[in-house]
Amino acid sequence: MILEDFFRRPSAIARYRLPPLGPLMDGFCGWLHAQGFTRDITRRRIWQASHFNQCLCRWGIRDCQNIHASHIEQFIERHLPHCRCRHGMRYGRRDIESTIRSVIDYLSQQGVVTSAALPTDAAFPFLLQHYLDYLRSERNLAQSTIKAHRTCIVPLLDELGEPLLEGIARLSPEQVLDYFSRHTCNRPPSFPRQLQGSLRSLLRFCRQEGYLDRDLTGIIPPIHNYKLSGVPRGISDKDARKTLAGIDRTTSLGLRDFAIILLFHTYGVRGSQVRALRLQDIEWRDNRIRFPATKGGKEVVVPLTDEVGNSLLDYLRHGRPTAPYPEVFLITQAPCRPLRSPSAVSVLVAQRLRQAQVNPPRTGSHVFRHGFATRMLQQGQSLKTIADLLGHRHINSTFIYTKVDLKTLHQLPLDWPEVQP
Repeated sequence: MILEDFFRRPSAIARYRLPPLGPLMDGFCGWLHAQGFTRDITRRRIWQASHFNQCLCRWGIRDCQNIHASHIEQFIERHLPHCRCRHGMRYGRRDIESTIRSVIDYLSQQGVVTSAALPTDAAFPFLLQHYLDYLRSERNLAQSTIKAHRTCIVPLLDELGEPLLEGIARLSPEQVLDYFSRHTCNRPPSFPRQLQGSLRSLLRFCRQEGYLDRDLTGIIPPIHNYKLSGVPRGISDKDARKTLAGIDRTTSLGLRDFAIILLFHTYGVRGSQVRALRLQDIEWRDNRIRFPATKGGKEVVVPLTDEVGNSLLDYLRHGRPTAPYPEVFLITQAPCRPLRSPSAVSVLVAQRLRQAQVNPPRTGSHVFRHGFATRMLQQGQSLKTIADLLGHRHINSTFIYTKVDLKTLHQLPLDWPEVQP
């Protein structure tokens, strides 16, 4: 696919081939087509990329290797209001950002620019970038954990304003406590503890690097979580089957969602394990499936049931887009890529539960994990077996399910002595 396959006017094609992006525009057309974009969307992205190219020309950029994050920011912030197509339609910020990201992804694959040259956090202040690098290199945190830290502290840095380093130096205990109080009000129980850890980590880092002249970590109030204090509440087998039966399997989206939810129901795996499942993890000849270890647990290797195997085959043959990714489950709309967002699986599960008019205690994918463990207990499986099936490295993590082992709990209460008048 080249420009002539999408545009007819010679003057437009000549304008699209101007440097610095012009020599790569034909390849960009083919790349968009291979990603699964429709003809209309491909034309629109070429037009938007051409507008970005014209801005680069006006800024004196003649080589793609000289493109930096500041150019992207300047284009989106200052020139977005002028991005109108030939018919006068204005494109939104998200549409423009998606196009520019596509351009950068293509240039990165071609080796013209490196992902390090245009990092995701390039638009963030130096302090935040320094802190994220510290989490990545010094503390060796996972990317998902780093993202959670960033989500918690970015609002605080925005409130401090510019210059940021001076705002950090003037940070008072009252400001920290006020920020913590405002952002933990009416939030889920798990968020205050997450915010507590993120703020303490940032304040400790700023004290260590000299941005703060005193330790403010003690200002944040402690939050006590008692081990095994809750009761796991999972979905019943009847509701799980009702959810599966309500999925339309005549569409590619339905085939994918059915296979995902069936994996949850059959094996009790986590959403991150399903998102990370690769084609090579399905061992068809040996009739087994491997789920990668997550959250410090163990790899789970279980038999591949006929029902799960057939659902995966239906999805791979008739629902999975053609894309060069090792992951099993992909986004059905272009650009076709793996389900990398932690919330992607939980959102689709919540939608399918709502569609089936099922109201479990929670709407995320974890209700199937709790339901799986509860069924195993009801069938008489030992805690050690359940811990292995769930991928728990320590059996202590499985003890919470003893609270739903009603058969055993009925044997524990002692007879209450009658009170004589």
